[in-house]
Amino acid sequence: MNTIIMKLTGAAVAAAAFGSAAVRAAEPSPVVLTPVVMAPLKGLSFDVGSKHAVAYFKPAGSICNLTMAIAEQPSEDDTVRGSTLRVSVAVEAGKTARIDTAEGKALVFACETSASAMTVKAIEQVAWTPRGAKS
Repeated sequence: MNTIIMKLTGAAVAAAAFGSAAVRAAEPSPVVLTPVVMAPLKGLSFDVGSKHAVAYFKPAGSICNLTMAIAEQPSEDDTVRGSTLRVSVAVEAGKTARIDTAEGKALVFACETSASAMTVKAIEQVAWTPRGAKS
């Protein structure tokens, strides 16, 4: 599996892919981090809050067949404890798939129009209500 997984290193890359960012309460807009480009069958390994994920895609015509495995953070000896969730999504060229996490983040995967690449970015949506608003 190591031949499929490309590990991104460095704090800058990790922060760009799925780090946390400060959100001011006065601004209800989501935090959008820099998109990362994925090539076909080249895995991307990243942290999503308290979980670890590995994603890759395989093009088929005008479809990006996305596969993502999500598990607990690996231990120091690279063993993963607990169960792993595997998600497969067929994303049409020019469209996106959004996967929400339980920690208030979402991963947005976009299939390029040629289905030859995908981009992934993390967004963090903060619930916000203006002062004086009635529910």
